[in-house]
Amino acid sequence: MRAPGLFVVVSGLASAGKTTVAEPLANTLELRLISKDAIKEVFFGVVGFGGWEFSKTLSRAADAAMVRIAQDLDGAVLDNLWYAETVVELLAPLPGPFVEVFCRCDPVVAFERFRRRDRHPGHADEERDVEATRAAFFTRADKLPLGMLGPVVEVDTERCVDVADLASRVVEAARRA
Repeated sequence: MRAPGLFVVVSGLASAGKTTVAEPLANTLELRLISKDAIKEVFFGVVGFGGWEFSKTLSRAADAAMVRIAQDLDGAVLDNLWYAETVVELLAPLPGPFVEVFCRCDPVVAFERFRRRDRHPGHADEERDVEATRAAFFTRADKLPLGMLGPVVEVDTERCVDVADLASRVVEAARRA
């Protein structure tokens, strides 16, 4: 199911299942997958890592690299922890059209997944205050879906996702936009 020219923005809380959805969705739509965490982890391998503040700096660099890579493609699936405050400006260089795939996941479930996941130490997750991080999940949940880029297709990532159905809904949303 080819979707040339389409940029699929996969949104949701940290550990909501964005990457788990984005990888097979990109394959099904025959689009390239660009993952901010994959870029960031390459940066860790090249420049090293050094704590939470440095990790946030590399996050901004990975955001910029992600968008720059996408500019040279005829559509892509963009896997990132997007912020409503910055997503429009960040994606402004891309021509669109955009469809947002919102990975809906209860903040309690996402937070527990976050605490259990094994990530590159460069993300400096262990330096984050547990209670502040938990509170941030609930604050961010209130700001999702982003709803400012184009149609939103919602998927419940607490259950097994039918990727073929999701891809069909994405293509239909793009067609209606």
